[in-house]
Amino acid sequence: MLLGRLEELSVIYGDVTIFEKVSADIPEGEVIALVGPNGAGKSTLMDRIGGSRDPSSGIVRWIGNRPSVTYFRQEEASPDLNMASGEVQTERKKWRLPEEVAYNTASGGERMKLRLSAALAEQSRLVLLDEPTNHLDREALERLIGQIRESRSTFIVVSHDRHFIDQVADRVWELDHRTLTEYDGNYTDYRNKKEAARAAQQKHYEQQQKKVARVEEQLTQLSDWSDKAHRESTKKGGYKEYYRVKAKKKDLQIRSKRKRLEAELEKDGAEKPEEEASVTFDVKGGRRKGTRVFELRDVSKSYRNRTLFNDVRFTVLSGERLALLGPNGSGKTTLFRMLLGEEPHEGEIWRTDGMTVGVLSQSVLDLPLEKTMEDYFSAATFEQQGKLRTDLANLGFTAEHWTLPLSSLSMGERLKVKLMRFILENTDVLLLDEPTNHLDLPSREELERTLGTFRGTLLFASHDRYFTEKLADGILVFGEGTVRKLPITPSEWEEKRGETERGSDGKAREEERLRLETERQAVLGKLSMLSPDDAEYKDLDRRFLELTRDIRELGKH
Repeated sequence: MLLGRLEELSVIYGDVTIFEKVSADIPEGEVIALVGPNGAGKSTLMDRIGGSRDPSSGIVRWIGNRPSVTYFRQEEASPDLNMASGEVQTERKKWRLPEEVAYNTASGGERMKLRLSAALAEQSRLVLLDEPTNHLDREALERLIGQIRESRSTFIVVSHDRHFIDQVADRVWELDHRTLTEYDGNYTDYRNKKEAARAAQQKHYEQQQKKVARVEEQLTQLSDWSDKAHRESTKKGGYKEYYRVKAKKKDLQIRSKRKRLEAELEKDGAEKPEEEASVTFDVKGGRRKGTRVFELRDVSKSYRNRTLFNDVRFTVLSGERLALLGPNGSGKTTLFRMLLGEEPHEGEIWRTDGMTVGVLSQSVLDLPLEKTMEDYFSAATFEQQGKLRTDLANLGFTAEHWTLPLSSLSMGERLKVKLMRFILENTDVLLLDEPTNHLDLPSREELERTLGTFRGTLLFASHDRYFTEKLADGILVFGEGTVRKLPITPSEWEEKRGETERGSDGKAREEERLRLETERQAVLGKLSMLSPDDAEYKDLDRRFLELTRDIRELGKH
């Protein structure tokens, strides 16, 4: 049963066509994932489906009465939330939000939960969710997945979270190159089908081009023969008529063969497959300035009556890749601010001198939106400006973007503008707070590849499971009033947590491992302040190796 249908929707701004004659069914009760590169018009299409703006042409035709619609927008600085209603209070409890949490003082994840609880409480027939997973911790993401699965509403969801789409989508709409293509199934199904279709099209195109080349070669040969016959027909002698007839036949053959080729191409011709949208990030890093980058010594942080963590001790070494894991509100963003010297705290945080630190915060609303890209990125010389424009082109920006105000960019494009700052500097340390929020799928995958080759130090908080697992070689775990540094991957941590929950033996091993890890961090802190010639160095180094071996042995059980 259909809830409605998009009928040849087009959106055109001046001379720029966002999409053209887009048509698709909206089956009632299904979850549709809307995907595509940044700037393809996903939010624009959601605006038209939600009725907040009219298309340039075409219509959204509803079957029967227009359904009730909830539109959860990507980012809202000051949303109008009716938090007093009973339905919203019920939703807040589902999301385990404390009653005292206020929107203006909440963390990014808590704000997202407040907005989602208000949106889902409306229980509309059609729910439009534009990037609902940004900032959500794993528990909250699974809760959202469960609520969508259990709901009888129809959902159209814009998301760049591959795990989320795989879990909820019944079909995928891909908006790209101004057209919309439908695929049955989830994200993995869509990617497999698209790759198969693209491979088939590429093969067909290559076979077609070979045939065109053969026919063109034959036409060239016939044309040469025709030219020769025409020349012979003008000479004196008794063969003028013979060559005139021969030239006429060759001309007829040429026209006939070319017409057959054109008819065949028109009937069964294959266009060259469009290249997928891609970007290139070039963040170099890697200037080694010493073993330690940060060291925390008995660090504590509290807000009023709420303690985030107490007596935290750990060292971040040059070249480490640490994922920050923990629920929303546990202090991940706060720790970043503390490392930058922007947040007061108890205890000592040591920072290495001479290293550049690049910071990507959760919000993309803090850019000077009235400025153009030309104003925002100043270039002193013509040569610098040329390099800057080349780098922007590698990020997917065109010459037209150079003169547009930043306010006209999509959220993903604004994030790329922020990433551009890292490209302009040889950054040594990256602190990334939800770096994949607002990035389209090709950009996420490119960022994964780039950060995989980054030679500097990386600390990042991300709720994208694929991204985190691919990049992290260690973790900082937030919870139970502390922050623990562990030399394991996120998936290994999840497995160990499961073991701990399943039995007392696992719990005892976990406690022993934490004790050993705490001692190892203390030994490492002392080692980093000594030289190999110091008397204590040899004993401390031996103890460090023993502790490392014991921790690995525990991890095997």
